[in-house]
Amino acid sequence: MAHILCLGFTKHETEDALIELNYLGVENVLLIRGDSPNYEKKVAKDRAVNLFASDLVKQVHELREGRFLNDLSGAASLDFCIGVAGYPEKHFEAANLDLDVKYLKAKVAAGANYIVTQMFYNNAKFFAFVERCRAAGITCPIVP
Repeated sequence: MAHILCLGFTKHETEDALIELNYLGVENVLLIRGDSPNYEKKVAKDRAVNLFASDLVKQVHELREGRFLNDLSGAASLDFCIGVAGYPEKHFEAANLDLDVKYLKAKVAAGANYIVTQMFYNNAKFFAFVERCRAAGITCPIVP
């Protein structure tokens, strides 16, 4: 499964990479924001970037529907199964677990098919996380 990052790449670079992965037969992608790069990449104003994982999920979902950044008339849609990250012990940048689950739900609503969790050390926190997700209306598979 290919890991695709938001940070450090433009939407065009991401689309190019996904077209190549599709050509190579890759079917599953894990879409994550990634850590901030330790450098400033200059991006022209007309070359947009995905700031959040939910933005990246939206972009890949559009590619699944055959909507590319440039007009690629006649191009086949890209058929990816989309995974996103979940944090049973809360993402370190999230204010609280409820807000974290809210952002996770946005990633699922944008087109994610499943959730892969970050490593955790307490099984009870994982099971509580799954219950919290289900209570929030997230029904896709959650893979520890």
